[in-house]
Amino acid sequence: MDKILLVTNDAGVISLWRDTATAQGYALDVAISGEEALSRAQGGNPLAIVIGSVELPQQVILEQLKRSPATASIPTLCVEAEQLGAPEQVIARLKGMMASHRVLVAEDDRQMSMILSMVLEKAGYKVKQTHDGAETLREIKAWHPHLLVLDIMLPVLDGFHVCQTINEDHSFEPRPRVLIISGRGSDWDQNLGAACGADDYMVKPINHVVFLEKVRAIVALK
Repeated sequence: MDKILLVTNDAGVISLWRDTATAQGYALDVAISGEEALSRAQGGNPLAIVIGSVELPQQVILEQLKRSPATASIPTLCVEAEQLGAPEQVIARLKGMMASHRVLVAEDDRQMSMILSMVLEKAGYKVKQTHDGAETLREIKAWHPHLLVLDIMLPVLDGFHVCQTINEDHSFEPRPRVLIISGRGSDWDQNLGAACGADDYMVKPINHVVFLEKVRAIVALK
């Protein structure tokens, strides 16, 4: 279950937050100090972080989170005491932050495409699917995704050609970031992906937690 990390020393809101998070399908992790917040954020892989009042100023905690590669891309909100009493509204804001990013999954294995889409949608992203290279290029121009999750072994045009095309053809601006996913894990394939303009490369089978970490990190580069 995806986790929200709540940073607060206000014991009175923790139970309310836990009930609300559970009702919306999230687990709640709690840190009652700035130091504990950084530790739990780095080790617990939360989906999002909500910073209330603790002994450190919110901005100090936020800056430390953004300086760490492990936590820099996690959506984070700083909220006032009265806002903590309305967890439904804060969670809605978090979903809005994540849903603002569009992800196109280009994968000809429809079961894999559906699984990746479900993982992304549960994390709050807007997702569309394509299943061949030509369809993928058309959808990029029509929908303007922020991120393209791109399989290499696509019919019609393979992933390398798709990646190279959007990297060289200015009509695809704004160009999406690209995360290649492939069963081909040789150094030659990964170097070719980088040469074609991919931002990162994952070899199947894919760990969903690591997949989301890479998605968040790449989207944060926009």
